[in-house]
Amino acid sequence: MKSFKGLKILLIILVCAFAIGVSSPAHALKFMSFGTGSPAGTYYFLGAGFASMINKYVPGVRVTAESTAASTENARLMIRGQMDMGLACMGTLAALKAQGMDVNKVRLIAVGHTSDAHWIVRKESSIKKIEDFKGKVIGVGPAGSATLNIYSKKHLAAGWGITFKDIKPKYLSFSEITTAIRDKTIDAGIIAAGYPIASIMELARDVPIRLLETSPEALKKLQAKYPNVQPLTIPAGTYKGIDKPVHTYTLPQMWLCRADLPEELVYRILKAVYGHPGEKNAIHPMAKRYTVQNAFKGSKSVPVGYHPGAIKYYKEKGIWDKRAQYQ
Repeated sequence: MKSFKGLKILLIILVCAFAIGVSSPAHALKFMSFGTGSPAGTYYFLGAGFASMINKYVPGVRVTAESTAASTENARLMIRGQMDMGLACMGTLAALKAQGMDVNKVRLIAVGHTSDAHWIVRKESSIKKIEDFKGKVIGVGPAGSATLNIYSKKHLAAGWGITFKDIKPKYLSFSEITTAIRDKTIDAGIIAAGYPIASIMELARDVPIRLLETSPEALKKLQAKYPNVQPLTIPAGTYKGIDKPVHTYTLPQMWLCRADLPEELVYRILKAVYGHPGEKNAIHPMAKRYTVQNAFKGSKSVPVGYHPGAIKYYKEKGIWDKRAQYQ
């Protein structure tokens, strides 16, 4: 009986000790979500890499990189308070604001890499230029992505006068687009992500492909309506069989977060990533674009400001008051 009472007392002590430990702020973990994109795209590599660095260098925080439909979905989830951080294409928040969404619930952390337009066809395709898309089956990106909502819908119309009534759109993810080109179930497809893109490299090793160029005339039309559009040249040899430079275009990409995240938390997150450039740059070639100098590029057109935690970091680096020269 005495041994039973002793065991009972011991159990009570252990339960109390466990309860104290669980409730103690020192032992509490903050779980956070980081919206990325398709596993075949740049967003996923960057988001997963940033999440890993935050987990390593920010005590008490555990960030999970979530594969999503990318830009539009990430921004919507942050506005709804269902996601903490994420990547999105510049122009996404302006479009959502025009639709009546309260984008003020989101803030900028940084502007970093670019999403480069890759319009892909098989080498033997009869499609020689984007104007030839009319009547063809085109992979236009998945629902909820900037690839669909900006590059495919808005840019095709502005640059080439092509609407979805002129083509047969297929709402496919990046990996589905490369598979469909390989299997000849679509005539062309777009992948908008920072080069080099692993899924396109793999596709080019399997079948001969071409990347369609953006003519100077189309670029002027795009920039007239969307000033954030920037010309880009994909170097020769980036993908197997692409032996000449490809003249295309790109858009800056944003690292966003919920506006209600604590200032100190966002400051520590940004410091963890930018404070270890060797590890950051090893994530993906596009990770090198995340620098304090690039953090403001194109931000004048974004309808929200920077998070106070990001501002604190940029002030610490002495660049916040000089940001106008980098916009």
